[in-house]
This record gives sequence, structure tokens and C-alpha cells, in this order.
Amino acid sequence: MKKQFTAALFTILLVFSSCKKEDLISEFGNSVITAKEKLGEVMNKAKSDFSADAQLTAIYGWNVNTQGEIDLQKPNENAYVYVVQSDLLQENEFYVPVYDASPIKSPVSFNDMLSLIKNNNAREVMGNAFNLLSTIHIDASAGYSDSPQVLDALSSRNDVTTFRATNPGAKIDMFLVPSKSIDSTLSKAANWIVNFYSDTSSLVLWQRSNGDVTVLSDD
Repeated sequence: MKKQFTAALFTILLVFSSCKKEDLISEFGNSVITAKEKLGEVMNKAKSDFSADAQLTAIYGWNVNTQGEIDLQKPNENAYVYVVQSDLLQENEFYVPVYDASPIKSPVSFNDMLSLIKNNNAREVMGNAFNLLSTIHIDASAGYSDSPQVLDALSSRNDVTTFRATNPGAKIDMFLVPSKSIDSTLSKAANWIVNFYSDTSSLVLWQRSNGDVTVLSDD
């Protein structure tokens, strides 16, 4: 996965190369963010250099911590990737926020995201959802939880605690997608897919906007 972030990493590291970490934090605030915190900046950037009609279609959290956060000063270890969609272009573009700089386009693709879902059933579900994202987006009126609230709600589930106890080094990826990309009967909502995974297995949960949870992994 690190190779997919190389281009973004190079740009990001240039930003901090002449600054001390302590100075950056003092001047620009904490570098640790949740999924929603940089959304406004990302969308402004996308509308200016991708398409004026850009809309959010997905958020991918790679290797988030147990609080649903990533650290912008560690882009080779974790990231939030924001996927935007244009009806005019019928295309997607990918952005990552940068500490003390405007968001930049990301080299991460849908294939990169799917590569870390080890369970076949869950990978197929997510692959079908991704295939729709060039033509649909998350409705502006859709309500959805931020990443910390999602992981807090899932952390007490027996299957999550059992999986993490069995796989103490397990990582966490998160995907926010339009509800109708998974269930065509749903609209104006967004759902989180959370992938808990080790080197050999994964537990994938689908949390609907109403809080209901479905297990997508079949192992």
C-alpha cells in the first residue's frame, strides 16, 4: 500500500521539510483529524481544480486508529482519501488533505482500496459499490456519523472484541459510501463499511445510517 502513496508522500514531505514538528503544531494546530474535519477544504479544492459540480461520493480511511483518527504528519502510515464525483464528467477524483497546505490529488485508486479487503464476499460488495461511484454521490442532506462515533459504536460488539483479541495487531480501514451504492432501495443516506483485518483474515461490518449493523465477511 505504501507504494500507492509515493507521489502524495513526496509532496507532503516537502511541505514539512524545513519546519520543526513542534513549530508546525504550535502554529497550525493538531495534525490528528477525523473523517469529517477536512471535508470542507477537500470539496473547495475539488470544485476549483476538478469540476465545479464536484460532490462527495466516498471517504476511505486507511489504517485509522481505534478512535477513527489519522495523523496528517504520518502520511506513509495512515490517510483519509476523499473521493469526489462529477455528473458533468462522469468521473471520480481522489484527494488527501495535507498538513499546512491545500489538499492534493491522491494516487490511491479503488483497486488499492479493495486490495486490503481479504474477505471475498465483502470485496465483491465493495467492488460493486465502487463501480457506481462515477455516477452517484452522497446527498448533501444525508446525515452520517463521524469516524470516532462509528468505531465507538462497533467496539463493544462481541465479534469485534473477539476478532481483535485473536488478532492483536489488526488494522482498521473505513469506507463511507452512498447507501444506494449498496442497497438500491435506500437514498439520501450514507453508510460506513469498517474493515478490521490482519495479514490473513478480516471482519467487515456494514453500519447503516440508522445504526443497524450487518456482517459482510463470510469467514
